[in-house]
Amino acid sequence: MSTSSKGWNSVSKGLHWLFVILLLAVWGAVELHEFFDREDPMRGWFVRLHFSLGVAVLMLLAVRLYWRARHKRPEIQGTTWQKTVSKLTHGALYLVLLAMPVSGIAMRQLFGRDTEFFGLFALPRLLEKNPDLGKQLAFLHKDVLWPALLILVGLHITAALWHHFVKRDTTLTRMLPQR
Repeated sequence: MSTSSKGWNSVSKGLHWLFVILLLAVWGAVELHEFFDREDPMRGWFVRLHFSLGVAVLMLLAVRLYWRARHKRPEIQGTTWQKTVSKLTHGALYLVLLAMPVSGIAMRQLFGRDTEFFGLFALPRLLEKNPDLGKQLAFLHKDVLWPALLILVGLHITAALWHHFVKRDTTLTRMLPQR
């Protein structure tokens, strides 16, 4: 296990910013489908893109968790309570980032639908059709996990900006790409 107290390694930084781009794309795809009528093929294209990107989030999360387990994070800056909140927020972020695609995939399977990954392959069907349970997972996915993700990301960004502009420490700059 490699360690660094000064900053994040380049792979960790790359995975972080790739996650930012991927999450924006997942969100954008699901929002853009609303601009098209139900019969319009573009609506279906954006929906399939949302599912594929969601699967990509799950795969990237596995890579990120593996990398995180093998490479120690830099020392957290701040007081004891700030370090505790940071650890809890990051843990909750990882949990929600896992629960979002898993609930989305499970929801589709419970509605009897396949989930394809960019048209390359369909995920194996692990759940029997159960629309009632699918509706409950849809509620969890859209009305519980999505707002939770927005709150956690908002906390994450706010903390980074607070450290940068108020505390004037290196918390934010340690995650920025090298110049």
